[in-house]
Amino acid sequence: MKRIRLENWLLDVDWNKTAQLYNKDIDLCHCLYCRNFKEVTKNFSPTMESIFTILGINPSKPMLLSEFGKTEKGLHLYIASYPFVGQLIEGSYCTDSEWNETNTTTVGFFTFGITKELVVKEDELPRPSLQVDVEARIPWILDESSEG
Repeated sequence: MKRIRLENWLLDVDWNKTAQLYNKDIDLCHCLYCRNFKEVTKNFSPTMESIFTILGINPSKPMLLSEFGKTEKGLHLYIASYPFVGQLIEGSYCTDSEWNETNTTTVGFFTFGITKELVVKEDELPRPSLQVDVEARIPWILDESSEG
């Protein structure tokens, strides 16, 4: 494990084991909304890319991804979950019911939180494992319309 500082959190992260998770074939959805999210991840700023890279996560392979329609600013609201191998040393966990400025951080259109509530079965991951949950408000960048 390597100790890293990621925004509001101090974490011990096993980068190699996490990267191995994301190098496996992951059953990815190919719907229009998921394809849009994956295209956006290909054009991340260096700051955004570094958040995922430091954890060993491939941002184009969320273990859970949901789109919730357009926001008042015309951006699309997504929720994504990315498990990783590591443990929290310092900072606050978030949950679906406790998602606020004290336990999340925002970079660009993305708000990040660290949680113990995993979207995959614990026995499918090396231990200890945590998860980065992401709330994203992103533009529609595909040529195909989201209006269907």
